[in-house]
Order: sequence, then structure tokens, then C-alpha cells
Amino acid sequence: MKKAALSLLTPLLLSACAGQFADTPPPPQPVSHPELNDALNNQEARLITAMEQQNTRLSTNHHAFMTALQQEIRHLKKQIAATQPATTPAPVNPPAVNNTPDNETRDGKLIVGETEDIWLDAVNDMFPARIDTGATTSSLSAQDITEFERDGKAWVSFNMAHEGVDEKLPVEAPLVRHVRIRQASAEEPERRPVVELTLRMGRLTEKTEFTLADRSQMTYPVLLGREFLKDIAVVDIARRNAQGKPKRPIPSDE
Repeated sequence: MKKAALSLLTPLLLSACAGQFADTPPPPQPVSHPELNDALNNQEARLITAMEQQNTRLSTNHHAFMTALQQEIRHLKKQIAATQPATTPAPVNPPAVNNTPDNETRDGKLIVGETEDIWLDAVNDMFPARIDTGATTSSLSAQDITEFERDGKAWVSFNMAHEGVDEKLPVEAPLVRHVRIRQASAEEPERRPVVELTLRMGRLTEKTEFTLADRSQMTYPVLLGREFLKDIAVVDIARRNAQGKPKRPIPSDE
């Protein structure tokens, strides 16, 4: 009886063990270093290819998006321009033209420099003059001053003499008045005659009063003071001969 049972169980146990071993996977085969390196290279190549494809798709989509956006903006601008009323541009006024000479102010006064050339009709000659705003009256270099009477009126004769003047130039003119000038080197004021002469400077022709004094030791034979300058000229001490050569009188036909 026992033998019969063992004979029946033995085939069953063998078949169960065979089934158990049949379900167990075979052990992994060892991988060589070259095979592993090839696998890694293949995997890296697949990753690079996938990334390049992804970048290409992104770039294409971005370009298409920007193109569509620009087209939409142009379309909107055309719609806005079509709805706005046409406007006439405001006229542009041309810049004002300044016709004032560089030796005159806008209100017509002369601009004079530290020195100017003047023309004296009394001697028919031109002289350099110094502009002096510290002096009240103008002054003329004169020697041999003599007062006399003509037709019951006081006159004065003198010679214009100064360094640079080739000869003494005689002048006779009505005596206007006398002035007293106090010099720093003298205790008593000096009494000087005053005459009125026609002076030309630039385009200006003006009758001007001059005190007569020996200015032969001075640099300039003529000095123009404040009484002459007021209301007709402004002084720019940075300039010289701003008025240029004076206009001389046109000789009359005899």
C-alpha cells in the first residue's frame, strides 16, 4: 500500500519541480565594455536627434507666430488710419531774417569799439579817435590856440598838430563856451575853449563839441566822451574800428 502511494506521488513531485524551474528566468548574460559603450553612444545620438527636432519645431512655430502678429498689427494700423480725419499740417514759419548790421543795435544805435576812425570836415582829413566813457566831453588835439572876434562874435583859431600828422592843419571855428578841466598834475583847473565841428563816423554825421587842448603827448589826437556817445552809440571795448572807414562828404561841383 505504501509502495503504491509513493509510486503515485513520485511523478507528481518531479513534474512540480520541473514546472517551478521552467518559470524561473535564465540569469543575465554578462555585457562587455565595447557593447556598453555602443549602447550609450546610440542613446546619446537618439537624444540629440530628438532635441534638434524639438528646437526646429519651436523655431518654426515662433516664426509663424511673429509673422502673424506683424500682419495683425499692420492691419490694425490701416484700420486706425482709415477712421482718422485728414489733417492739414500747420504751416512752418521761416526763421526771422536779421538784417541788422553787426556794428549796429536793433534800435539803430552804432556799436563802437575801443578806437574808431573819424573824419573832420574842418580839416578835410581822417584821424584815429579813442572812445572814453570816463570823459564827459570830447577833446581835440590843438596847438597855437588864439581867440578872436569876427563880426561881433567870439571865434577861435588853432592848429591841429599831433604825432603822425604830417603838417599843422589850421582851423577856425566859432567859440561855443569855456570849460574848466582839473588835471591831477595841476593845482588850479585849466580853462579850455570849446568849439563845435562836424564829425563823421561810419554812416553817422554829427555836429560835436570839442574842448581844445594840446594832446600831442597822447596816443590819439581825438577823444570822444559821453556827451557824444549818449543816445547814438554803445561801446564794445572788445572791438576796434567796428564802424570801419567813415563816409566822406561828396565834393560839390563848382
